[in-house]
Amino acid sequence: MTTTTWRDSLLKASFRGVAFEVENTSMPAGQRGQLHEFVQRDEPYFEQLGKRAQVHKLTAFIIGPDCFERRDKLLEALEVPGAGELVHPWLGRMLVKAGPCEVSHELREGGMVRFELEMHPDLPRKYPTAKVNTKQQALKASGGLLDSALGRFSSAMDKVNTARINLLSLRNSVSGVFNAVQQQFAPLMTAFNDLSGFVQMVVNAPGSLQSLFGSYLTSLTGGLFSLFSFGSSSSGGSSSGSNYRSALSLASQHVDSITEIDTIAPAGGEDTTAAAQATANFVQDALLVQVTSLVAELPIAPKVEPVASVPAINQQVIQPTERAEVPVADDVLQLRDDLNEAIWQASLKADHDHYQALTEVRHAVSAHLTAVAESGVRLIEVTPAQSLPALVLAYRRFGDATRENEVVQRNRIRHPGFVPPLPLKVAKE
Repeated sequence: MTTTTWRDSLLKASFRGVAFEVENTSMPAGQRGQLHEFVQRDEPYFEQLGKRAQVHKLTAFIIGPDCFERRDKLLEALEVPGAGELVHPWLGRMLVKAGPCEVSHELREGGMVRFELEMHPDLPRKYPTAKVNTKQQALKASGGLLDSALGRFSSAMDKVNTARINLLSLRNSVSGVFNAVQQQFAPLMTAFNDLSGFVQMVVNAPGSLQSLFGSYLTSLTGGLFSLFSFGSSSSGGSSSGSNYRSALSLASQHVDSITEIDTIAPAGGEDTTAAAQATANFVQDALLVQVTSLVAELPIAPKVEPVASVPAINQQVIQPTERAEVPVADDVLQLRDDLNEAIWQASLKADHDHYQALTEVRHAVSAHLTAVAESGVRLIEVTPAQSLPALVLAYRRFGDATRENEVVQRNRIRHPGFVPPLPLKVAKE
């Protein structure tokens, strides 16, 4: 029976394929750090600062009648830039970069060339990198816009002589503004119930209206506006993310409301017109604060790894496919452009300070939506060869029959059992 010894486990040393012999090796181990010794204290303190760099030092030699040729080959290998493979007799194979080395000859050691080799491990360069938190930037900009909007409304209403306001004209002028409040600020409707109550609060208690919107919107800019649960989806969901679609749809409704109240019908009298415009501007700013908070909650989707195998369609009926939600990049970019235009139009009628607040929001929202879009999937156009059920089309296209709703909703197909052979918009993956 043959017994394996430690000598049998040693490898033949080489670097870049050039062999040599090794007498001894050394390598630092443990932690580098700083020893702290304090005055009038007997207990020192050692502060660990991370692992020591594993620099391999080898005392090597080449011997034999062809030592000069092998020496030159090893010297050439040591001078080649970049990493090369070192076969370490005790530690095995590794990628290293040659550091300062020395070669020596002695007359009494004829036929031998000695080397002092220093090898540094070749590791990926991991420089410190900073990643912009676009969500927090959007929330911060939203908070700044809220402060500016509150101050802007208060300053505008201070200049209005409420005794000269024509209530009927003001009511007619801000009816569209009230509709936007009804649609997008439903929780606040209990404070004034109808248009007449809203107008009465504008005229008689503008400070209360300001506080009402301010306290509500402050909770949103604090990151509490998380209406949608993003994560993995299964049966009935879609890879392009039903929650993303719902959030984008709500944000688009806000953009429509912002655009609709950008200009209002003129009211009778200077004070009535000023009060109507101040109210419209304030609600428009409130909508921008709210939609910015909503947009900030859109997460950047994680990278989705391709599925190794696709389950059969009957298996998917029993156990739906689990997958991470990702947005449709085209929808996100469309919202970004529409919102960017709405903010730009609102900024054209703003003073210098408020213009700056709107500009910061516009930049922050654009940056965050761009980052969200980059994590999503693009739409492509496909045309089925023949009419077939959406379930079959989804299975053939994505390997996931549960994504039939995505195909139906995206293309507004009347009946999921009959997808016409016409150009369809579907996710790329």
